[in-house]
This record gives sequence, structure tokens and C-alpha cells, in this order.
Amino acid sequence: MIDFTRAVAMVEGAKRILVTCHLGPDGDSTGSMSALAALLGAQGRDVVLFNPDGIPRVLRFLPHVSGLVHRLRGAAPFDLTIVVDCGARRLLGEDFPPAEVPGPLLVLDHHATVEPFGELYLCDPAAACVGVMVVRLAAALGWDLPDGAAPGLYTSLVADTGFFRYSNTNGEALHLAARLVEDHGVDPWRIAEELGERASLSRYKLLSAALSALELALGGKVAVMVITDEMVRAAGATWEETEGFVNYARALDGVECGVLLSTAKPHGTRVSLRSKGRRVDAGRVCQAFGGGGHKGAAGCKMDVPVAESRVRILEALAAALG
Repeated sequence: MIDFTRAVAMVEGAKRILVTCHLGPDGDSTGSMSALAALLGAQGRDVVLFNPDGIPRVLRFLPHVSGLVHRLRGAAPFDLTIVVDCGARRLLGEDFPPAEVPGPLLVLDHHATVEPFGELYLCDPAAACVGVMVVRLAAALGWDLPDGAAPGLYTSLVADTGFFRYSNTNGEALHLAARLVEDHGVDPWRIAEELGERASLSRYKLLSAALSALELALGGKVAVMVITDEMVRAAGATWEETEGFVNYARALDGVECGVLLSTAKPHGTRVSLRSKGRRVDAGRVCQAFGGGGHKGAAGCKMDVPVAESRVRILEALAAALG
């Protein structure tokens, strides 16, 4: 277990706290930010949630995230910034404010492939999600968990464990889930409904188009899915609705890693990998291209067209598969 002694001192001495995460907030990072806002707010702290990107539609039900700000121009200095779910400073983006605004950085992370940064970088790859790290920090501070933190913590858990299906699901995660349900009134069905049971028809149309073009590569060990701007427009969908598509590629029998390639603005390709975790470490593959993540789930961006990105990522996966 990580020693939170220094983190406790940093939090106890801070009144005005900024909370942020990597660009493109996901379930783990958004859930952790929501939980921290509730936890710190209950202790009388002045908390601001920040990210240049917006919160995905399916996560806007979480407490406190509606107040997230996208710019900090002219903001008064903060006593402390808590960064969650971020394996490298560059993943905060070019719009992250200069050092005099955020103050010292306390980073809570659980990625296996990292580039530590900030005044204190606490990382435990054995933690199922960053929400677990938030609960550990609260325990080290001697703070009770407010009920308002529970939806974010549960969302963090289910997002990164695939609703307790992935290999990172452990006893700590399951005990925490039970605690959130029994002691804090979390409704598992309501959160599951918010996260995955309200799909639009346009999402299904786009998924149909993506699946129809899915291809196997490297002797059937890799499945590649491509989504373009044209496909999104034709389905009347949004890019946000592609969340989780890559899991369909990974689920194919015999496939070790699923790949989703999508066009990125203003140019380039977004790459998402989902590995079954046996022969491919997705995080290490993506780290070589400036991205990162976990053994089973990772991503990166390449500043080349989709066709060239496909060649490069398949070469890297061929090496990983031996």
C-alpha cells in the first residue's frame, strides 16, 4: 500500500483546490473528480473542477461535474491541484495553466506505464481504478466518505473493471462496491442505465457500419475497426457515441487485441487498443507512440492518416505478439 503521509499534509494545508484529469475525461477520471469534489467540499474546501474538454454526455449525471470549467484565465492561484488518472504531464494538454496558477500538483494514478510528474506522484497499478486511490486518501486523512461521493466512486469502479469483468477486478474493488451500495445508497442499476442502457438509434447505425467493415489481421490475432467522419455523419451520430466500440473487436474468438482507428481533428488518427491481457500489453504499445494506458486498455494519437496508422500499429502489435 502507498504511504499517503505527504499527500495528507498537502491536502490538510490547502483551502482552495483545483481538481483535474487527462484530456478527454472518461468514467474513471470523471467519477474520481466527482468524488473528490464531494469529499473536499464536505470538509469546507473551495473546489474547482477543470478540464479543457467536456464531460461525456453519459457521465453528466454525476454530482458536481456540471460546474466543471474549461478555462482558467485570470484565475486566482490555487493552494493545491489534485490530478487524477494521468500517466504523464503532456496528457493534461497544452492549455494546462502555468505553474503559478495550479500550485503544487498531487497526482493519483494507477497506470502501469507512466512518466511521473508533479510534486507528489502516487501510483499503484494494483488499484482497480483511481476511485480506489481517492478512498485510500480519505482514509489516510481520517475523513468519512459523504454520500455525494458514492456515485462517482462506483462509476470509477465499473468503468475501469468493465462492471467487474476485467482482470483488474480484485477484492478491494468488490469490497468497496459493496460498501458503496450498503452504506451509501448507490443503485447499481441506475448507474448501469446511465452508462450503457440509453443508446441512441444513431449509435447502433454507426456500430453496424463499423462492424461491417471490421477486418482480421496478423493471423486472426488482431481485429481492426475503422471509423471515419463520413461514417459518423451518415449515421447521424457523434464521436462521443463511439465509446466502447473497440470492445466488440476484442471480443472476437481468437483475437488477442482489438484496434479502433478513427480520424482525429485537425488531422491524424486516434488509436484505441483493447487487449485480452495475455500476449499484448496495450499500454506499452501505445506508450511507444506517445500515448499510454493499461495492459488491457490504452490509446494514443498518430499525426498520420488512418491507412498509415494502421500499418504502424500492426507492426507494433506483430512485435508484441512475437
